[in-house]
Amino acid sequence: MKNKKFDLELYKGTHKYYVKYRPAIPKEVIDVIVEHFDIKPIDRVLDIGCGTGQVALAMEGRCGEMVCLDPDPEMLKWAKKATKNSKIKLRWINRPVEDLRKFQKKLGTFKLATFCRSFNWVDREHVLKDLDALIEEDGGIALFGDKSLWTDEEKWQKTVKKVIQKYLGKKRRAGKDKFREPEEPYKKILIRSAFRFVKIHDVPLVRHWDVESIIGYLFSTSFATPHLFGNRLDRFKEEVKSTLLSLNPKGKFQENAVWSIVLGSRKPFR
Repeated sequence: MKNKKFDLELYKGTHKYYVKYRPAIPKEVIDVIVEHFDIKPIDRVLDIGCGTGQVALAMEGRCGEMVCLDPDPEMLKWAKKATKNSKIKLRWINRPVEDLRKFQKKLGTFKLATFCRSFNWVDREHVLKDLDALIEEDGGIALFGDKSLWTDEEKWQKTVKKVIQKYLGKKRRAGKDKFREPEEPYKKILIRSAFRFVKIHDVPLVRHWDVESIIGYLFSTSFATPHLFGNRLDRFKEEVKSTLLSLNPKGKFQENAVWSIVLGSRKPFR
C-alpha cells in the first residue's frame, strides 16, 4: 500500500455531531484492553486518530498520560473541550500518524497504542513499523470499534441506508471519495508486525436510539457528512425522520451492537 495522505474533507462539518452523537466507548471494552495489557495509572498511552477524544474520556482513571494524535485540527478543538475536566495528563498533536517517524524521538515510549474506529484510515503496515520503536517490550496495540449504520443489520438501519443511497448513490461514501474496505483482516496485518501475538474479543451490547440521535449520528459519519447533500440537506433530514416514524411512530429504536477488539502484543498473552 502506498503511503496515505489524510483527506481533511473526510469529516468536514461532522465535528459537532461527532462529539454529541457518536456512541461512547463502553467500560467493558476498556476493561478488556486494560486487563490484557495490565495498564496501570502510571502508564502512558498513545491514541491514534483520537477524533473528539472518546478514548481519553473512556480511559479516565486508567492511565497517567495520553498523547492524542489526529490530522484534523477541528477534531482536536472539540476533543479539548470534551476532556477539559480530565485528570489524565493529555497532550494533543495535530499531525497525521504517517509523520510519526519525524517526531517520534520527542514522544518517549508507551505501554499501549490505541486505534478506535481509526485503523482503516491509516497506512497500516507503515504505521505498525513506526510503532515498533515507541511501544515498550511488555506493551502492544489495541484496535477496536463498532459497526456503522451502513453495515449493521437491524431493519431500521437497512431502511435508513436506502434513504442515504437515494441521495448519495449506492456505493458507500468516504467524504468526497468512495469507501474502500480493508484488503485483509486486521489480525493478519498484526501477525506480520512486531505485535504478532494476537487476541480477538467481541463485546455485545444493546443500544437505544431515537430519531434525533440517529440523524445526529449520520451527520457524524464520513458516508453522510452534511456537506455531501448540498441544498438537499433539509429534505434528506425530513425523509429520514418520516421513514423512521413510519417504522415506529414512537420514534424509538433498538440496536444489538458488537464492539470488536483486536489486540496485538510483542509477547504471548497470559
